[in-house]
Amino acid sequence: MFKMIISLSAIVLSLTAFAASAAQLPEHLMDKDNPGEPYWCQGDDINSSVCSLTAVSDDHKFALIQDWPGTACADNNFGVIDLVHQTGINVPYDGGDCQGDVKAGFVRGVKDNGLYVKIVRGSKTLLMNKVKTGY
Repeated sequence: MFKMIISLSAIVLSLTAFAASAAQLPEHLMDKDNPGEPYWCQGDDINSSVCSLTAVSDDHKFALIQDWPGTACADNNFGVIDLVHQTGINVPYDGGDCQGDVKAGFVRGVKDNGLYVKIVRGSKTLLMNKVKTGY
């Protein structure tokens, strides 16, 4: 029974990894910071060297993306894509100190149950940015 549970867990993890690698964003996303302009990560960009998918919110309305780190700085920049309104906006984060150890994910607020992007380095929270709907 224990071996079957481990095998099933491995299959689920494999399918999750495959689904994330084969994911695609909406083909045309507007940049919320620059209305009328296309967002820097859209369509199948997440399958190229432009950006990668970091997470999808628990309600499946938002995607968290990150750029690929550059040679000068190993930290990523992050963006939130509103999948309902097909817009993207950058997370107001300066990229850290270029150590390459910055991570981001979606979390729910304890007090308001709101959706936040949490950026961390190890166990230290660097930013909690509330995701706004309808932008």
